[in-house]
Amino acid sequence: MKKLLTLFAFASLSVFMANCSSSKSAASNKMTPEAKVADVKKNFTTQQMEEGKVLWQANCNKCHKMFEPESRNVEKWERVLPRMINRSKLTETQGAMVRAYILSHAKLS
Repeated sequence: MKKLLTLFAFASLSVFMANCSSSKSAASNKMTPEAKVADVKKNFTTQQMEEGKVLWQANCNKCHKMFEPESRNVEKWERVLPRMINRSKLTETQGAMVRAYILSHAKLS
């Protein structure tokens, strides 16, 4: 009986966690590119974005040719950046600063 309760608790927790994470990404995906750029500019200082630029320059060209932020639109960067930030082993804070720099210079459409 104890194993059954443990299994039920684990299953319930898994469903709860899955619902939380999907709603967060769904809310993020509903923002327009303009709203994402405005959000970045509101939440990051110029100094933080410059630090993001330095991190981007130091880390991204280790594995591949660097693509200028202006070469892609916000939606494309939003699909690429999470995977690349993870692969480059940046901290969450460092990744956020790189994302802020890239999105603040990306094309809107």
